[in-house]
Amino acid sequence: MTAEINSSLKRTPPQRGLMSMGLTDYQSELRDVLGTAAKGNGGLLQVIGGPGVGKTTLLGSLKEQAAASGAVCLTASGFADDAAIPFNIAEQLVRSSAATGALDVVARWRTAGERYAEAERDLLRCLVREISDVLHRIAGGRQLILAVDDAEHADHPSLMCLLHIARHASGTRTLVVLTSGQAHHLGTRVHSCHHLYKIDIGTLPEREVGRLLERYGDAGQAGRIRASCHAISGGNPRLVKALLRDHLKAARSGAGADVTVGAEFQESYRRCLLSHQALLQVAQALAVLGPYGSPWRVASLLECGEERASRAMDLLNSAGLLEDGRFRHPAARSVALETLAAEDRARLSAKAAELLYADGADPIAVAELLVTADKTPDQKGVAVLWQAAQKNLDEGCTEEAIASLRLADRADLSRREHMDILMALVGALWSSNPATAEPELDRLLAEIRAESPADIPEQYQCFLLFMVLWFGRYGDAEETFTWSSDGGDTVTASSMAALRMARQWVTFLKPMLIHGFPGQDAPEGEVDGLWAANLEHGLQLSVDELGIEIGHLQDPRQVADFCPDAMHLLSPSNHFWFAYAYACRIVWALAARGESEAADRLCGALFTAADKLNMKTPCAVALSMRAYIRCRHGDFTTAIALAGTALRSIPPRGWGVAIGLPLSVLVAAHTAIGRLEEAQRYLDYWVPKEMFDSVVGLEYLRARGQYCLATNRPYAALNDFMVSGMLIDQWPVDFGDLAPWRIDAAEAYLRVQEPAEAKRLALEELKLSPDRPLSTRGRALRILAMAEDPDKRRLLLYQSAKCLREQGDRYELARTLTELSQDYLSTGETQQARTTWHEVQRLMDECGMSAQHESRRELVVDGDGSAASAQLFEEAAEPEGDDDDAPGTVAESAGQPVLSEAEWRVATLAASGMTNRQIAKSLYITVSTVEQHLTRIYRKLSVGNRQELSRRLWLLIGATGASSC
Repeated sequence: MTAEINSSLKRTPPQRGLMSMGLTDYQSELRDVLGTAAKGNGGLLQVIGGPGVGKTTLLGSLKEQAAASGAVCLTASGFADDAAIPFNIAEQLVRSSAATGALDVVARWRTAGERYAEAERDLLRCLVREISDVLHRIAGGRQLILAVDDAEHADHPSLMCLLHIARHASGTRTLVVLTSGQAHHLGTRVHSCHHLYKIDIGTLPEREVGRLLERYGDAGQAGRIRASCHAISGGNPRLVKALLRDHLKAARSGAGADVTVGAEFQESYRRCLLSHQALLQVAQALAVLGPYGSPWRVASLLECGEERASRAMDLLNSAGLLEDGRFRHPAARSVALETLAAEDRARLSAKAAELLYADGADPIAVAELLVTADKTPDQKGVAVLWQAAQKNLDEGCTEEAIASLRLADRADLSRREHMDILMALVGALWSSNPATAEPELDRLLAEIRAESPADIPEQYQCFLLFMVLWFGRYGDAEETFTWSSDGGDTVTASSMAALRMARQWVTFLKPMLIHGFPGQDAPEGEVDGLWAANLEHGLQLSVDELGIEIGHLQDPRQVADFCPDAMHLLSPSNHFWFAYAYACRIVWALAARGESEAADRLCGALFTAADKLNMKTPCAVALSMRAYIRCRHGDFTTAIALAGTALRSIPPRGWGVAIGLPLSVLVAAHTAIGRLEEAQRYLDYWVPKEMFDSVVGLEYLRARGQYCLATNRPYAALNDFMVSGMLIDQWPVDFGDLAPWRIDAAEAYLRVQEPAEAKRLALEELKLSPDRPLSTRGRALRILAMAEDPDKRRLLLYQSAKCLREQGDRYELARTLTELSQDYLSTGETQQARTTWHEVQRLMDECGMSAQHESRRELVVDGDGSAASAQLFEEAAEPEGDDDDAPGTVAESAGQPVLSEAEWRVATLAASGMTNRQIAKSLYITVSTVEQHLTRIYRKLSVGNRQELSRRLWLLIGATGASSC
């Protein structure tokens, strides 16, 4: 009668350590089986379980219990590589005993086994009986236990011998124990045994995984990671232990609370696979196939029967190594792939690619396998790689697209096909890292020059022109420009769209080329706020809508003008290129017109669209343009953050001439808030000389000039500003307020004490003011006020402040209000001076200039300031007092010297430059009284002349907020 013992880890075992966890019940059942066999009911014990679930541990317990009962336990292990060696298992059993005298028969068994064939059954029967007798003699009348681990890898003669012993064990105390990973591997042979015992080891349920984790950690930790551990390990005890070790190691290094999949898990998973060769091969095949794994595909890949592949997958599932034929975690698949030699993985990948292609699988999956195989593709392979590259680009998988295009580029292709692939490769490389695109660009240009470039599509000519301009290769740009301008008389929707887009790049990257550019510039309406809003909307459209809204398809009916081989350009990534060209141009145009809000929104939409496609370079450009807009409005903190992120996004060499864009923002913003060392650090970046032939070069020159002014080098600053003016005069494009060089130069002239020249340039700028933003007019009015007579100054400053308020330019407004506050102070209007200065301080705070430097006044007022005055300002900086306090109260509480109202009035007039007689006439007092007041004022404020008095009074007004000191 067959006794079948089925056990499961779903029972709740007592917590007696990791070995006991999940095996306590099995040990109890094992003890019962051994006891039954010891009473003369010997037979066969079959232990079934996948790798890592505890078969080996159970065998260890078996040997311990056998030794305790005085039984003889002989052990052996099956290995896939040794399965062809006859009587290998029988030899191991003999060698595991202490009876070395029986070893003399091993060689004879081996020799006989090598002669064994199916036709010589009598020989096998004879050998089996002899081996059985030898093993029983070793037992010497004691209970005999023959334990074989991984019996599915046992050689056939040894297995027949073991089954023979098990069948004849009835009425004896002999017990044969076979462990295997497949319940039906021994087939019907085991059922011929009179006494059959069976233990089926499964994986741990989630609750038992939690209890296992509690054994090594606290209950709270186990509760947090229990579900994740069970999902990743499938309840396999070996993998659970490994995950726990990884987690404890990560916790010590300060990692997050979630479970960590690390080296311990990977090593344990590898050991589970390596211990079973057949399972390893199936896992490798599944890892190569990825999400397309199935029994019949695995069987085709390994050239084995589908039933065998299915059984192996079932065993991997039951052991927790897979879940429904899929790897439970990417790390598990990586481990399976790592066990493959490079040539084996390439071979399996190539074969898997053929299988998936024949099944019509996703081109991306097929292309991934072709790339892994790394073999030169045929025409079918090139088609799949091209489709996969386009799809990957549209989905933002740039690196995968690049890999597909590089492999396709190795194929034997026609000139046009090769050019298409190279063009796409250059574009993908540029969007990811432009530094890697330039070598491929050289190959592409060489291939085009090899034959007539007349048959190159207009879209490609436009893209080539942009690429060579980006890298500052103006010789190649002029050559490419001739290809674009000599395209023939045929005008189509695609040619016009390409021509218009090319103008966008040329306008900003090499304006001098516009002189001979065919066609007219875009209508004025295409750079206003309405067009920008439409473009912003278009960047957020779906694929089909985008083709109609943006780029070359302004009218759906124009699709008829496209040739069939150009239709592949109508993908999201290619649509983006068209939108990108227009967006960049319009952002600059809006910024030059002062429509910063619309430009900022468009930059945001451009960044979002580029980020969806994972295009790092367009993202960096969008961030740089947004930083430029924020910098123009005094938001220096945001501008520095955006430009810094952009600059770090791609290597400096990859920026080409466009590197001047983030650098100019970083230099200008750091200079504005007084971080001159930081500004100098960015000026130390190498920039290509070709950059100064582009619009970004203008911004760089302007930022460098502002830095020179801040470091008291006005003549160097004046040179940069005048060079900008000469460049703009040479270019056939009106850039409006993009680089207001006249105002910058006028400011430099004021610093070198040439107010007449500053006034001339300011008036020239004001004549252009109807076409300039209010911020430009406001700056020009301030410069004019500083160059005019003092009696005309205040009205001009009022007008300047009004323009700058309406424009929202906080930094320039702060500079104007600073001058106005000083003008109030010079005429003794202390209340107005104080109120205006407090607004200046608030604006500086908003610009990110608070608590940054010793004296914020020096950042916004032209002229020199000593370190001593800066230190006085730092010492005097105290919280504001109540405006209703009596004169002198605040100053007293702040520890400052106290002046009377009369002394205060005399001091402010003296500081403004008035003589003693003028002060006496203004205040209706005698000159002697003025002199007496000044003597007391100089003593109280510790100053020696009127220049020091002016500085001291200014600092005290800004610091105390009082009308008297």
